[in-house]
Amino acid sequence: MITENNINIELEKLFDNILRKSSIRPPIEVGKNNDLISDFHSKCEKFKDCLKEYLTNNDKILAHRVRSRLKVIQSLQDGIINCLECFLTGDIKSAYDCFELMLKPQFISRHIKNICIPLTEMCNSQRPLFRVRKSDRPLSTRKDIFHIPFNQRHLVRAQRYSVAGLPCLYLGTSLYICWREMDKPDFDKLYISSFITDKEDDKSLLLNLSADFLYKTRLFLKRKNAPKPIEKYSTSTMLSYLALWPLILACNYLKKHNDASFIQEY
Repeated sequence: MITENNINIELEKLFDNILRKSSIRPPIEVGKNNDLISDFHSKCEKFKDCLKEYLTNNDKILAHRVRSRLKVIQSLQDGIINCLECFLTGDIKSAYDCFELMLKPQFISRHIKNICIPLTEMCNSQRPLFRVRKSDRPLSTRKDIFHIPFNQRHLVRAQRYSVAGLPCLYLGTSLYICWREMDKPDFDKLYISSFITDKEDDKSLLLNLSADFLYKTRLFLKRKNAPKPIEKYSTSTMLSYLALWPLILACNYLKKHNDASFIQEY
């Protein structure tokens, strides 16, 4: 008898096989002599080849469920390429419109909803989120370590997931992550704040792109025979992550030029 646990084990093997292919394992970089769009297209094709190889060699229940996700994968790949083409040719409005239309169909939006988690699960009194700010001058008020005020939009830099000129509150799950994200500044110039959610907030959701099985850390822990993570994901959720792989790849490009005024990867 085939149980969900058996399917999960098989699915974990498929993810491990994908992660062994460094070119499609997040985080990723634009390859040499490649532009962003052609690089993204190439990586998506390699990912689909990996799935097709699995489908050729397997005829189990999981294979049928993986095959049914190919339409989502292709639709996301095409949609993201359209967004990038519009954005990089200066048609910003069309880029946003393309992105909205791409995520609107029910056969895609259900996978987005499937990987969302309550914000309170990631941010609470036991597990606060942190913000770190570097400053050469002393900061004396709480508001100085919140996001940039809306009347000082000229100070907003290009950041991942950001909208040009819109102040955002960037939080990390650990002080170490915040420090790394800020390119390791001197500790004596850092100011730290922590944030928790209202424990009664059951409406705020977080798009969770940090599932452990999506990243190479998983392979490292396996080689070290480390204990398995506490988080367990259902077969349905893991298949949604598989279907959303092009979106996950697009969100995980490392920036090529640290001091650039325009960062195409963001």
